[in-house]
Amino acid sequence: MSKIAGYKDDAYIRGKAPMTKREIRILTISLLGINPGDVVVDIGAGTGGLTMEAAYAADQGKVYAVEAKETALELVKKNKEHFNADHVVIIPGKAPEALVEIKEPVDRVIIGGSGGNMEGLFQWCKANTRAGGRVIANFVTLENAAQATTLMNQYFENVE
Repeated sequence: MSKIAGYKDDAYIRGKAPMTKREIRILTISLLGINPGDVVVDIGAGTGGLTMEAAYAADQGKVYAVEAKETALELVKKNKEHFNADHVVIIPGKAPEALVEIKEPVDRVIIGGSGGNMEGLFQWCKANTRAGGRVIANFVTLENAAQATTLMNQYFENVE
């Protein structure tokens, strides 16, 4: 059974990087159905809000936090220490290129930013997510949400 923390926003060390609000973090982790031993990838980790929630749920697994912006990477590192999330692996760089660092199949993927190559992200997810895995995408703009919906339907079955 999956675990959902729902840490309050003020539990995080924050800076100028965007952070997914608590309600969206709870919904995202709930829909992913993360199991304790899962391998999870958070693409566009920002401050690490979803990364830390995923780390709580996958406490016996591994969570990769992929982030291109240096200021955001520092916040992910600080929150990793703050939440004692030793099983979080931080990957600096832009996805999908930086995803080559992940050498194992993954169970769950969170897409929080596309970096301008959304199709490349979904191609990577299709190639690297185990059978029965789940991919969830959160976007601020309707344009990105619409593009993600189109690509999800192109690459995956059972899209919600």
